[in-house]
Amino acid sequence: MSTSNGLTFMYRVGAIAVHNERVLVELAVKKGFCFAPGGRVEYGENAVQALTRELREEFGEEVTIGRLLLVTDNLFEIEGRRYQEMALYFLIEFAPSSLILNREGSFEGMEAGTVFQWIPLDEVEQANLLPALLHSRVRAIPPTAEYVAHPDVIN
Repeated sequence: MSTSNGLTFMYRVGAIAVHNERVLVELAVKKGFCFAPGGRVEYGENAVQALTRELREEFGEEVTIGRLLLVTDNLFEIEGRRYQEMALYFLIEFAPSSLILNREGSFEGMEAGTVFQWIPLDEVEQANLLPALLHSRVRAIPPTAEYVAHPDVIN
């Protein structure tokens, strides 16, 4: 993460897990939105290594990292702070025996303060899944990877 001229740049990886017509999200409880589990890529990591590490930290179990789904350039503001986020979203699968697949309601992750929930695919908009460009992509997984730029990204 680096900041210049009031804009913070982040390189992030996200996991798209769809199971039984639901998508797994991480809740930003106090902020009123949710997002794909994952996190920031650390120096020296590639995207798959970073996502593997983040999901192990968040769920305490290994997952299968599938194909690249989305590359996004997203410009947004939270609490008066501006961000430009480059994010790679991968499809993931939990082992068939994973207890996470059967969780109902919100549940805590392995890291302090992380809360997750399976959201029915037809309710992602009401759940305020961000970035909003994920709404249509999780309901109908694109057959090939896509690059999507938020319309307000500064050139």
